[in-house]
Amino acid sequence: MALRASFAPVASLAFAIIVVAALVVLPSRTSQAAVRPEGSTIEVSVPADSYLEMNGRRYRGPFRITAERDGVGVVEVTSLDAYLEGIREVPFSWDEEALAAQVVAARTYLAWTLAGGRTETGQRIGYDICATAACQVYAGVEPVLGEDGDRWRAAVARTSGEILIHEGEPARAFYSSTTGLRTRNIEDIWPGSEPAPYLVGVPSPGEDSPFVSWSWELPEFMMERLLREANVAGGDVRSIVNRSTEDGEGPWMIDIVSETGTVSMDTWSLRSRINDAASLFPERLPALRPDGMRYPNTVLSPEYTIRREVRVHQLGMNDRIDPYYVVEGAGWGHLIGMSQYGAQAMAESGSTYPEILAHYYGGLTPVPGDGFLPGQLAVGLVVGGEKTRISSEVPLQVTVDGLDLPPAPAGAWTFLWVDGTLQAIPPVRSAPWGLPDES
Repeated sequence: MALRASFAPVASLAFAIIVVAALVVLPSRTSQAAVRPEGSTIEVSVPADSYLEMNGRRYRGPFRITAERDGVGVVEVTSLDAYLEGIREVPFSWDEEALAAQVVAARTYLAWTLAGGRTETGQRIGYDICATAACQVYAGVEPVLGEDGDRWRAAVARTSGEILIHEGEPARAFYSSTTGLRTRNIEDIWPGSEPAPYLVGVPSPGEDSPFVSWSWELPEFMMERLLREANVAGGDVRSIVNRSTEDGEGPWMIDIVSETGTVSMDTWSLRSRINDAASLFPERLPALRPDGMRYPNTVLSPEYTIRREVRVHQLGMNDRIDPYYVVEGAGWGHLIGMSQYGAQAMAESGSTYPEILAHYYGGLTPVPGDGFLPGQLAVGLVVGGEKTRISSEVPLQVTVDGLDLPPAPAGAWTFLWVDGTLQAIPPVRSAPWGLPDES
């Protein structure tokens, strides 16, 4: 657990000396105070009826702010239920049984993550789970303060403490948005993954999702440039071969034959490379959906094929030949475990949340998660980056490495990472302030 830290406004140098002999008063409202990164942590909090705001979202806090080797780190310490209430994975207007299934899946995924211990980054920065789609999307208190937030809060309370257990341990309760009407075995998506009897392909009918099927295309010269940028082709592309498999037979593969040789890659790995390279054509990728909106990613799932087709256009007395590459796929996400749109379809058809979970997780049903769930946890909100702004409408309670200081002024505080140090800029209209000098 990281050390705590804080700031405080001071009216004069004399008062600062009374508070702590090492306090440094900054003469200008735009001055910055640097905190050495080695073991130094600034902790900010507000009363229970107020919120901290960061990146347009409100949080209960407290926040622990540190200077890391690659930028600012911000961690929120929160309770289990507050964390679950902050999960923003499905529309809260959905059927209550689908919401309950999502809560149990999210709680189980958290328990499985905690059982595996912190990642290297989590150990370094001091968090148990991240707040992005790489873990679970967590948005602080914002979700339950919004429309239908009471329905999500009720689902959290209704399923209190429930998780899925397999052979005495929390299940790997993966889930994704849309599976294209069928989920996939875990080993068929992520090569080398240990198979699990509850993470196998099952039908997922009725998904009312814009991502059940998708497609986009590029002229040949653009696709060749995209594949070169993705480092899977060199020079002209001579052929692309798609190799699909049945459940349990391994991942789908794509062979790309170019001037420099053949690259064979599973579709999940190739998906990542193409998505990273797609910034080459921001006007084309991600592609437009039939309704005119853009898809969330260029390649949405590991279930897709790439084919070349030649189109002939008649121009007067002559024909013009235009070669294109067409990418067609199904689903959004990794397609493993529960389909969120599939859960909603089952709920609308009358299934209960235990029935939904049993369908997608090999017969597993919710049980008490005693011993696997903590009272509180640390959530990694910011991992790296040169600047983070945190604001509050009320004065901040602040400590610096365990030293409590008088309340800091309300407003927007800016935390900068500069050459390995954490620098804090107070609200523009605040009085002079200071913090312990660790230099």
